[in-house]
Amino acid sequence: MSTSPSAPRTIPDILRGLEDCAAHGARFVARDGKATLHPYRDIVQRAKAAAGALQARGLLPGDRVAIVLNTSIEFFDAFLGVQLAGGIPAAVYPPLRFGKLEEYFTRTRRMLGKIGARFLVTDARIGAILGPAAEGVPSLEAIVDAADPGRPGAWTQVETRPADPAFLQFSSGTTLEPKAVVVTHASLLANLSMIDSFFGGLSPAEVAQGGVCWLPLYHDMGLLGNLFIGLYHPGTVTYITPDHFIARPAIWLQTLSRFRGVISAAPDFAYGLCTAKIADRELEGVDLSCWRIAFNGAEPISAASLEGFARRFARWGLRPEALTPVYGLAEAGLAVSFSAPGAPPRVSEFDERALSARGQVVAGSGRPIVSVGRAVPGLDIAIRDEGGQALEDDRVGRITVRGPSITPGYFGDAELSARTIRNGWLDTGDLGFVHAGELYVSGRAKDLIIIRGRNLAPAQVEEPLRDVEGLRAGCCVAVGCAGEDGHGEQLVILAERARAKPRPDAEIVAEIRHRILAALALLPARVVLLAPGTLPRTSSGKLRRAEAARLLLAGALRPPSRLGALRLAREWGRSRLAWMRSRLRRTAPPPLDGETDRA
Repeated sequence: MSTSPSAPRTIPDILRGLEDCAAHGARFVARDGKATLHPYRDIVQRAKAAAGALQARGLLPGDRVAIVLNTSIEFFDAFLGVQLAGGIPAAVYPPLRFGKLEEYFTRTRRMLGKIGARFLVTDARIGAILGPAAEGVPSLEAIVDAADPGRPGAWTQVETRPADPAFLQFSSGTTLEPKAVVVTHASLLANLSMIDSFFGGLSPAEVAQGGVCWLPLYHDMGLLGNLFIGLYHPGTVTYITPDHFIARPAIWLQTLSRFRGVISAAPDFAYGLCTAKIADRELEGVDLSCWRIAFNGAEPISAASLEGFARRFARWGLRPEALTPVYGLAEAGLAVSFSAPGAPPRVSEFDERALSARGQVVAGSGRPIVSVGRAVPGLDIAIRDEGGQALEDDRVGRITVRGPSITPGYFGDAELSARTIRNGWLDTGDLGFVHAGELYVSGRAKDLIIIRGRNLAPAQVEEPLRDVEGLRAGCCVAVGCAGEDGHGEQLVILAERARAKPRPDAEIVAEIRHRILAALALLPARVVLLAPGTLPRTSSGKLRRAEAARLLLAGALRPPSRLGALRLAREWGRSRLAWMRSRLRRTAPPPLDGETDRA
């Protein structure tokens, strides 16, 4: 980590250092292939203009500003502009699944209320459907159009301290409603320094050459791991939108080749999606030899996914040592551990019975688990039992982390903060162990399925079902539900049918049961086949297992509703009315007595 006295201590410090940087910046690639580069010098000036416009609207230091925008230069304007004005930005995901709009409105309304957002910045297209999510939020004063934030104003510089919140990061909410993680300037810059140290094996030219990002900027892997690391160690980052990648995965690899990207990151599902969906004809002229670091994190990493991706794209220059499994979470800034650069992923097999029944790590044929490497410089990792006692190596327990990048807590939730962070140690909620000096993540504590004394991670049950014909890829979850006699848990499989190539349900169920029996010597009590799109997901696309189980038991696990023209027109009308009412507000309501929620 840098100890230079001139090292930046806040985001405004970083932006001041980029005022003359014209060699690198943020490049945005549109669906038609047109690429637009915004040098960092121009990005800083745009951020100052946005800050001035927000200050002219009355934004004060400490005010929370929700930002609902897709990947774009306007996202940079709003996020960095709020920070320059002394406000606290919080990126909120835009509506992604039109068939579940009511669920989106409810969750977004809770998120805005939780942080006491005073302003909401979006654009006319998203705002056309967003109104119902903003209505009923007492703190919300106005909806601001990112393209037309109001009368321009000169930016007034404000004092920013390292201990001040740099932004609020909503956790993905796989097990609970999303939580607002406080990321201070000090913790942010500490983690940026940790990540930057990992790039020591790259030449300055390679780092400056930058990478490619399709990850959403409201997710910590996109925001901190791409936008902010691009500012911290200036290099050009090329952005494509998440929906473009999902619709046509080949655009990711094509863009890496076109702009000679050196670094790019994605969750594990993206590597499997590319392996399954990209046709050879889409890779004509593609050369992936430039891709030095392909981070894989943010969700359980499949050994089969890594192997399949490396084998599938070796013909186009992909080197297996580029694949780099990592581990992190918003509460730790982002990065916690990285695999060794320049080496192929390490996959070890462990005795499944010893792991699940006794929590002991015994090498041998059985369950393959991918190593996520060693702690980044400056962080400590300890494995602890349920009582908080540290465990020795080769014992499964809760992963805890300590260091300067750890969050001070959750916004407005002192009780949860105290439960999660004890004596400086963050309880990640994940289970894992240290073996031969490296960290292995074996599951999520709250997702754990306990069947007759065996502790089963959902991922190990789901892994054998990755390629069952008739199921949607990556749309299958294993959950534990109480047995009919009220004693113990039963294994239940929830899986979405594929849209194409229909197959009789009885055949699909029989194959699911056979595969789980062969892999785990266990039969599921129930297999429930669902319509496409039924399983609930987080803002970053991860399946919400606990929520799926809750909805199943409540009889409310239903497919998305159809969004016909009439309903779409009605939702547009509701949103326009809310948009207009919010934009007409000129003054904030008086503060509540005793209001002290400025972070």
